[in-house]
Formats: sequence, structure tokens, C-alpha cells
Amino acid sequence: MNNYDLHKIEALIGYEFNEPMLLQQAFIRRSYAQEHGGQNNEVLELLGDSALSTAVIKKLAIYYGSFKNSGEFATRYQEGKLSKIKEKLVESSMLAHRIDQLGLADYLIMGKGDINKNIQEEESVKEDLFEAIIGAVAVDCEWDIDTIQDVVEAMLDIEYYLDNGFSDENNFVDLVQQWAQKAYHQIPLYEFEDNEEGFKCFLRLPDIDEEFSGEGYSKSLARLTVAATAYEYLEENDLLTTMRDEIGAPCEEKAVSQLQELAQKGYINFPHYTFIEDHDDNGNPLWTCICEIEGYDDSYENSCSSKKEAKRASAYEMLLDLLDDYIDEE
Repeated sequence: MNNYDLHKIEALIGYEFNEPMLLQQAFIRRSYAQEHGGQNNEVLELLGDSALSTAVIKKLAIYYGSFKNSGEFATRYQEGKLSKIKEKLVESSMLAHRIDQLGLADYLIMGKGDINKNIQEEESVKEDLFEAIIGAVAVDCEWDIDTIQDVVEAMLDIEYYLDNGFSDENNFVDLVQQWAQKAYHQIPLYEFEDNEEGFKCFLRLPDIDEEFSGEGYSKSLARLTVAATAYEYLEENDLLTTMRDEIGAPCEEKAVSQLQELAQKGYINFPHYTFIEDHDDNGNPLWTCICEIEGYDDSYENSCSSKKEAKRASAYEMLLDLLDDYIDEE
């Protein structure tokens, strides 16, 4: 991991480290530390788990709570419902999904064993990475709650999911980010200014003279507002890419990564693969892979002697069907 990578990650999470090596440590798997020495990310993961929980609870208290005329504090939902919302926000699948949305798993620093197992695709590994990054921020800022809160909200985008029922549709912060990364290999930078109503957010995009702005009672809402304005500008001026632009020609050898790329850019939900192990009449292993995408009715399955080949074949059929449907919709 070089300085450019570190700066890019800092821009993604909205925090500049005093000790950049702490950020790098958040990406170091134990397998790498065992082979090369030094520290891994496991302690940071533990710290980040607690910091994340506190930040999410604080956000829910602000979002759903208020003081009554009596001076008592009350929330829109009872303890049980709030607990379920909190669990949804910090569950493994959500944290892994946000790591995918931000493209951060690509920076994992792994030993040979992890690399051979392609372990960066595992949900639990991405969950660990999310928590380790929060832990690194907590240590670096000396547990300043406001700083931790800002990073958690930037990475998890809590307010968007609370407003939209945990759907990624029209998450303009992610959509603008994906456009900037695809078109210019850059991360959009947001600047904030306090005002009487809360916050004002400013955004400039590469090769576009106009400065966009938006307001909200929180940084998260101000960011979402300005991103929506910027995305509308891109759409109106035909500056957005299409799914066909992103994927190019479908390729069976690259089908798994092509589906992953479409998901990272917000066109589809992330594919889920289910594997079933069996044996043929001669006792040889036979793998069946089922490829499914949430929100998409069709699923595809293929059986091969190789687990990898079964996955690739199922992903390729799914990819072809997605592109056919997309062309029909156009």
C-alpha cells in the first residue's frame, strides 16, 4: 500500500490520519503479519466494533428521539424496534456491502494463504475490515466522538438507509462516487460549512466548472442533498455511463468480476453464490453453483467438477440475461 492508496482511502472515509500507518494496519490480515512480521488488524477490529456500535446508537437517538415538554427524552420507536434497526445497520452483510460499495476490499494486505483462498470476497473478512478502519480512526483521533461519528456516517451512510428502507436505489452519494471513479479515477471531495440550520456541503467534480451545494441538519443529509443535485446535472447533460459502457463485451472467463463490477457501480445488488457438493457415479466431486441477485427474479445454476468453473458458468449466464434485459429496457 503506497501513499496514493492511503490518501485515496482517506478521501473515501472523510478523515485524514495523523499516523497513516494506523490506516495501513487496518488492512493487514494476520496471515500477512505472520509471514512478514509487524501488527495485524485484529485489535483495531475489536476497538472498532465498540466505536461503531456507539456511533450507530447515537445516530438513532438523534434521528428518532426528542425531548418532550416535560423535559423527558422519548423516541419514535420502542427499545425492541430500535434494537432491530441497529442490528440491521451493523450486521455482517451490511458492513460487507458497504465495503464493496466503497471498493475497500481491494486494498487488503494478505498473506499467501489468504490470497490463494480469494478470502477478500468473504463477508466476514469485509466486516472485519470495516470495524478495523473505524478502530484505526478511533485510536488516531484519541476517541473523539464527533470524529468517529462523521467517519461512521460517511462509511455506513446511516441516514440514507433510514430514509429509504435499506434500499440502495438512488443513493446519489454512491452513484456520484462511482461516476468519478469510472470516468476520472478520482474520489469526489466534499467540503462542509456550519450554518444556523445545520450544515452546508460543497462539491466540485472533475472537468465541470460548476460548484454544487446542498444543506441539511446533519453532514450526512447535506452530503446526500448535494450529491443528488450533482447527479441530476450529470444526467441532464448526458455525462453518465450505461451498463453496457461499464461491462463492455461479456466474457465467460471474467464473468464473476464483471458482475462484481456492475454491483460496485450500483447497477445491481451484489450476486450471491450457493454451492452444493455431490459426486458422480465414479465418486468424483461434482459442484453445483447457484447464482442469485436480490431483486432479480431469475437465478442460474451450473454443475462442474470444479467449484470455480461452476461459479464462473453460473455468473456468465446471469450476466448475459442481465444485459439482455437492460437492452430491452432501453
